[in-house]
Amino acid sequence: MSEIFDIIILIISIAVLVKSATFAIEKIVRFSKITGIGELAAGFVIVAVATSTPEISVAVFSTHSDNIGITLGDIFGSNVTNIGLVAGLFLLISPIKQIERKTLRQLLPLLLASSAIPLALLTSQEGSKFVGIALLAAFGFFLYYTFRSHSAEKNAAEQQKGSAIKQLAYFFVGITLVIVSAKFVVDSASSLAAATGIKQSVLGATIIAFGTSLPELTVDIIAVRKRHLELALGDIIGSCITNITLILGLVLVFSAVDVNFGILSSLIGFAIIAPFAMFLFIRTAKIKKWHSIVLFAIYAAFILMLYEIQFLFNGINDAMIPNLSISDNFLTKSN
Repeated sequence: MSEIFDIIILIISIAVLVKSATFAIEKIVRFSKITGIGELAAGFVIVAVATSTPEISVAVFSTHSDNIGITLGDIFGSNVTNIGLVAGLFLLISPIKQIERKTLRQLLPLLLASSAIPLALLTSQEGSKFVGIALLAAFGFFLYYTFRSHSAEKNAAEQQKGSAIKQLAYFFVGITLVIVSAKFVVDSASSLAAATGIKQSVLGATIIAFGTSLPELTVDIIAVRKRHLELALGDIIGSCITNITLILGLVLVFSAVDVNFGILSSLIGFAIIAPFAMFLFIRTAKIKKWHSIVLFAIYAAFILMLYEIQFLFNGINDAMIPNLSISDNFLTKSN
């Protein structure tokens, strides 16, 4: 009986998810036209931060409970999911197969940074409060860079009349419904999977990152189907930047411990490879199906790696990087 109830909740939640995502996209596109900031900047700054709310929530709760292994796994795992699964999917179905050169000039440095920052963290290995402050400063720089890059090419003739505040308010109503309905989708799907006897540790290793990326998945698919590719690209790359600068920066600043990123080398390795692969693909400005296939393959390899880690740790239940937060080699007390 409970399985039937979970199925009903799942169906209703998916319907609300799609409808609210469509509503949110319509309002943010209208907002970008009224203000003239452009879809790329709106996607990077507003949509990306809004759809990263689940990751922020995971970070707040896990940091408060002194178990930041969960949120570190979620941050890097979500970036791989965003690029390998979400971007791979919306690039595959996109009716637009050519990216404008002016869009590439703004996107490519951001995409390269999405790969370079995890590489720098892995090289330095140490995650201290100072590193957290540097990441927060980097987030501020990326916001400035995005608006400055767009303002140089802004065309006032493209602006439309209307209330920007009203459209932005409508967008946040829509995106709130997206996030809430996404949570119900993940919860009901988890219950159904658990009822089938799937190992709990395996569920934890895959569902948290997918669940926190579900808003991006829904919003970006709706965006590309309505031919707003710039908005989708801005959101997915902006979400990756937000995860590894704003969210990780906050975690390191407010955490009572320092992090040894070397222990997370396998996970961070995929967070380096996925954005760099997308960078190599889209720098030609052309979108091809085999690009998506490679991104899917990276995501599949990532999932297989997670299953292997779960097997090695023999069923530990924490998500993404199971219970590494209790390892003496993973966390050290801050001075």
